[in-house]
Amino acid sequence: MQVAIIGAGPRGLAIAERLINLADDKTQLDVQIYDPYTIGGRVWDPFIVNNKLFLMNTVIDQVTLFNDDSIENGGTPFPGPNMRQWIETEAQAFLASHSEYDRRYSDELRYLTQPGDFSSRGMLGVYAAWYFNWLKSRVRSNHTLTFTQQAVNNLKKIGTKFELNLTDGTQMLADHVVMALGHSDVELTEEERQFDNFATQHGLQYVGPTHPAEADLSKFSDKDTIIMRGLGLSFFDYLAYFSIGRGGQFVRADDGKLVYQASGNEPHVIAGSRGGLPLRARGVNQKSTSELYQPTFLTLPALDALRAKGGGYMAYDDFEKLMIKELTYKYIYNILSSDQQTLTYNQTEALKQALLTSADLIETARSFGLTDYPIFDVEDICHPSRQLDADADYKTWFLDYLKATIDDARLGNKLAPLAGTFDILRDLRNWVRHVVEHDYFSADDYEKFLSRFKPFDSLVSVGPSLERTEELYALMKAGIFEVTAPGIKVTTENGAFVARDRRHQEFKGNALIEARLGTTSIAVARNPLIVHLRDNGILVQPVRTRRNGSTYKLDAANVDHQTFEVINRDGELVNNLYIYGIPLEGLKWFSTVIPRPGVNTIILREGAWIAERILAHA
Repeated sequence: MQVAIIGAGPRGLAIAERLINLADDKTQLDVQIYDPYTIGGRVWDPFIVNNKLFLMNTVIDQVTLFNDDSIENGGTPFPGPNMRQWIETEAQAFLASHSEYDRRYSDELRYLTQPGDFSSRGMLGVYAAWYFNWLKSRVRSNHTLTFTQQAVNNLKKIGTKFELNLTDGTQMLADHVVMALGHSDVELTEEERQFDNFATQHGLQYVGPTHPAEADLSKFSDKDTIIMRGLGLSFFDYLAYFSIGRGGQFVRADDGKLVYQASGNEPHVIAGSRGGLPLRARGVNQKSTSELYQPTFLTLPALDALRAKGGGYMAYDDFEKLMIKELTYKYIYNILSSDQQTLTYNQTEALKQALLTSADLIETARSFGLTDYPIFDVEDICHPSRQLDADADYKTWFLDYLKATIDDARLGNKLAPLAGTFDILRDLRNWVRHVVEHDYFSADDYEKFLSRFKPFDSLVSVGPSLERTEELYALMKAGIFEVTAPGIKVTTENGAFVARDRRHQEFKGNALIEARLGTTSIAVARNPLIVHLRDNGILVQPVRTRRNGSTYKLDAANVDHQTFEVINRDGELVNNLYIYGIPLEGLKWFSTVIPRPGVNTIILREGAWIAERILAHA
């Protein structure tokens, strides 16, 4: 049996591991992995220069590539070291025996000493390469496992098999194909094409949506003023490049604050977004490897009750209220656990008990005398400057806002009033996934979920390390970075890019960077494989019908929820053609994660299910 896995990132490796370790000795099994990048995939490629500079967004103690016994219906696990354990035991010897890796990875190991440290992205690629060597050692005599560093540009069904066309024209056959794809480059929008053309015509610089590690940034100098659209994770990558990557240094002053020492090679950066806020800093990690918050209110029985109340569908507003109640409970609980609150021990314990049966947590907290803290208000969290006076100094306000988020995040991802509250959203993702994958929402309410909950969750729960937010503060104090008020709009005027915001501030630049990845929608993907399958009706977007009869499409590819086999435009199952991961975002919830040990993590769980289905055909 020949199995082709397209993608050598964590998802592709998860499939390969389960196939190799679960196949019996009687099965003839040939597993072939294809990827134009190296083992580990595009995002973690250790040979891309900037991946030595850019950080992962997950602490090393919560990253693994190994299956474990928490995986639901995952088969017999073959455990191994998580990333932190690998760094402590195997990494140095592996790097010493593999001279192809930059020596900076060996140097980096000296600084990765704590479970809550963030490694470079390339270090995960090194871990993946070591893991692949481990997996090859598991291959038995009637099995093969090989990696081909080429893209699959096309595939088609020939009888019961699939023919894969590689970049160099080679054609390969497979009985089963798994597309374990990551973010695809996308077509520019009409506005982005106009910006690109304007830059060409006027001798300006334009960088469209792309992986920051792959963007050509060497052309920028200290004479440039860059307008940057986007304040998400890509923004923080560009921040690192235009500071540390340009020879500058961050040093810790006596008062504990970071101070930036410029090299003189930095451009001036003006960054903004529609919401106007950078993703909130992650709290300093206080959680053990597999520790998850267990909800008090947002439980499956509670969600099922809401679904039953709605006659089979849960109203989004009911879901939102329940989620906010859970977040508010954690927020109040963290305040009660702090050294600063003034209630007596008996009052604190009584309030904790009262909260469990309260219909209004904020009113209950106030009735017990907890009045010295702001209430947990989602509108204030998402739009903290909405009440700011028109004549207020926005930069001063924003620096104060950043400082407050930094001080809060220092208190930790369990104990901080806000950072500790927002971190539970990461732990609750499996509950939310259950809701999405089991169609708790009608089409109308799911549209609300995507437009309301998704941006809030992204703003507060997927942010950068505390260190990166401190660096933004230091760069703003140094005058190298500016952040606009909400509502940034960019136009082209008189041979320049011009940005304006809701506070009528105006900024001019000779460069524009789209500091974000492209959408995950298969409708605009430029990956040749996706384009071919889309144009031939193999990959199609699921359609949802609203109550009024109108429809909308999800960005995802349509698949069978149970088997992950593709469903084509005729509604037919394409047997033995599987897809999972980011191309299913929208049909699934929050696929952009790294496997975490001991928590029934989605990548390893779904990978195991696909592998077991493939082996059932052997």
